[in-house]
Order: sequence, then C-alpha cells, then structure tokens
Amino acid sequence: MPRQCLALFALIPLAGCSTQAEREALFDKQLREMAGASEAGLLKSMGRIPDNNYQLEDGTKILQWRWDTSYVDPGSPPMYMPWGGWGWGWGGGWWVPMGGFPPTLVRQGCIVEWTMVGSVAQGYRWQGAGCQKVTP
Repeated sequence: MPRQCLALFALIPLAGCSTQAEREALFDKQLREMAGASEAGLLKSMGRIPDNNYQLEDGTKILQWRWDTSYVDPGSPPMYMPWGGWGWGWGGGWWVPMGGFPPTLVRQGCIVEWTMVGSVAQGYRWQGAGCQKVTP
C-alpha cells in the first residue's frame, strides 16, 4: 500500500501540466470564439487597442496586436572538481571549475492579426512562441 501512495503522490504534480500543443490549441480556440464580433467587441475581447492597423484598397481593415514576453533563464553554476595532487585522496592540487552556463535573456514574441470586413471580424492569424503566454 505505501508504494501505491507514493506513486499517486508522484503523479499529482503532472495533473496540472499541459503540452505546448494544448496551450496553442487553447489560444486558438479563444481567438476562434471572437470571430464574427464587431470591431468594438473585438477590441474589448482583446483587452486593448491594436498596435497597428492597415486599411486595404478593397475596404478591408487589418488590426494587429503585438506582445513581447521575456524572462531570464538562470543558467547553471559550474561544478568544481579537484585537479592535481597525488594518490586517491585529496593531497594538494587545486579546484577547477567545469561546465556551467551563464544566465540568458529569452525573448518570445506574439503577433495576432484580425481581418475586419465591414466592421466585422472575419478571420485571424497568429504567430510566435510567446502566444501561449498571452491571454486575449
């Protein structure tokens, strides 16, 4: 019985995890539900005014939102290994750093474009690795 309990407790943290494909599908579903909305309704659903808009010759309007999410990957410190000395034990020598990675800035962007025909949201397009972190 104790082994079964341990196995159950080991699986509990995985219950809240989702894959990138699942997060992208959820984001796409949220956008798909906005199709057919008026321009004012779309602006309300997206939560802010667009960063860019383009008026095409045929009267179609493109509204574009951009997000830039960034974070610092902390990296990993080097391991220090004994180097030099004599015999099997520590008998002098020095400690040498081996491996490790410095902190890195990771930037992930997201672009969402809506096509407005006659002030009605007809279609959308999105791209970017940062879209799964955006809540429209």
